[in-house]
Amino acid sequence: MFPQIFKIGEIVIHTYGLFIVIGIFAGFYVIKKECIRLSLDFKHISDVLFWSIWIGLLGSRIFYVLYFPSEFIDNPIEIIKIWKGGLVFHGGVIFALPTAIILLKKYRLPILKTIDTTALAIPLAHFFGRLGCFSAGCCYGEVCELPWAVIFKDPKSIAPTNVPLHPTQLYESFGNLILFLILYMSRKRTDIEGLKTGIYLIGYGFIRFIVEFFRGDVRQFYYNLSTAQWISILFMFLGAIIIIRKSWGGKK
Repeated sequence: MFPQIFKIGEIVIHTYGLFIVIGIFAGFYVIKKECIRLSLDFKHISDVLFWSIWIGLLGSRIFYVLYFPSEFIDNPIEIIKIWKGGLVFHGGVIFALPTAIILLKKYRLPILKTIDTTALAIPLAHFFGRLGCFSAGCCYGEVCELPWAVIFKDPKSIAPTNVPLHPTQLYESFGNLILFLILYMSRKRTDIEGLKTGIYLIGYGFIRFIVEFFRGDVRQFYYNLSTAQWISILFMFLGAIIIIRKSWGGKK
């Protein structure tokens, strides 16, 4: 809706980038509180998060460029301008998770217990990130005539302008907010290592799988499902395996 907050000369503050920053800080706040509650080493965990976030952003951008190469053929310098929008969340997870595991092993931190604290915070960070996505117009929805359809009018918007669209960014944003509230309110009852991660994988996988049906941007499809939907199925499958193992096996 509002890709730019303000512009002074060559200095531009993009709404998308601002929401990404807000989401990161909100996620860090939740993780710090959990580290205190669970007596985890936040100093080393914050180092792990710092590098995982940057590598994750790189992965998110690489996946976006691979999905939509035509946007950058004529102007490759645009690839580095992630503050204007254009990140693929699944790509971020695929890049960030191995980075986090390597660093957690280096610092001798409990892997599943630490990842659980991150799984608790990711939906909150993602909530803000998708609001930024909405402001830039990326990941836009199909044309619809529903009462809550949105119309993008700013010419800088990535979404088509002056047509009513499904607000898919808001669907996913508020889906993540609900997932965060569920995880946060039940955090003391789900302290079995891996359980929060399993719930997150199933919850987010389900949210993304459903939202994909209403997306209107160009995507790749295999057997009538988008790439993101197949990855979401994988997320839900992995989450189910973790929950079954941890629920039946108890604390390991």
